[in-house]
Amino acid sequence: MPHTTTSLSIPRKITIKNQLKALEETKLKSELRAGLLAQEKYISSKFFYDRAGSALFEMITELPEYYPTRTEKSILQNGAQPIFAKMRNLELIELGSGDSSKISMVLKAIPSIFLNSLTYRPIDFSASAIQKSARNLIKRFPAITIEGLVADFTSILQLEPTGQPRAFCFFGSTLGNFTPQQATRLLSNISSIMHPGDQLFLGIDMEKPTTILEAAYNDSQHITEAFNKNILRVTNRLLKTNFIPTHFEHLAFYNEAEHRIEMHLKAKTKLSIDSPYLDKNIVLHKEETIHTENSYKFSEEGIKRMTADSNLKIKEIFYDNRKWFGLVQLMK
Repeated sequence: MPHTTTSLSIPRKITIKNQLKALEETKLKSELRAGLLAQEKYISSKFFYDRAGSALFEMITELPEYYPTRTEKSILQNGAQPIFAKMRNLELIELGSGDSSKISMVLKAIPSIFLNSLTYRPIDFSASAIQKSARNLIKRFPAITIEGLVADFTSILQLEPTGQPRAFCFFGSTLGNFTPQQATRLLSNISSIMHPGDQLFLGIDMEKPTTILEAAYNDSQHITEAFNKNILRVTNRLLKTNFIPTHFEHLAFYNEAEHRIEMHLKAKTKLSIDSPYLDKNIVLHKEETIHTENSYKFSEEGIKRMTADSNLKIKEIFYDNRKWFGLVQLMK
């Protein structure tokens, strides 16, 4: 990834640099093309998060069926709170930062006397999500400094050193969007930029009954359906395709053999999609799907194996009282 950056104009004490603008746009288009022309079609889940997608996901986190967000917040509020209360002179780096609700709980736990020496660095694919959360945070915690980075954190990150101890936060079970091999590689990349004594707090969704899992991704208000279909609008914008979201059904189910929820968009009829960036049309047959997301669910043994393979050591795993979700504290 090129490291030339452009700055976005944001109020004082907040700076946001955009590395994605330095990327060749053809890289994103190429990634979309490859998925849509594959034998088993797919679109990477990172393309969910434009402004509309980020807003829809915030709505999902409030749904009664969607347990991960409120369960992880209960862990942050209870079991992990004493850990954050001990942090001093910190650089707090949040990967896939999204909204500000979880990091607010971390900042609230840190004694206010130490906030003026704290630098918060949100890293997210969505510029609008960083801007919105940064403004919210600076109102609540005016002593902190915010240095946001719009970037694809799944690539190897190069962060400017500040000399402060680092705590990386990777909340929201986002790691589950990657295959086991990809997840191990991503954790290895994070490990490679950590210094001795740095910490990583990793949110992990645990295995649980299929009925609970499938309900979380098939909510009664159909917000997840709207979120899933929004990825077609993002694709239309980037590739100038002519997808019509209503021509697809939302499909989400638990693949027990792979230990993952899968989300797909299923064509209601045969479709031919064109784009000026494609040499041939994208043809979808009736009931053919576009795979848009995986969400792997973990066992404790799987967590231990994956983190060991990434050169990280588990210090502690915090659970809710049902063991539905885990917050893993890792050290370099």
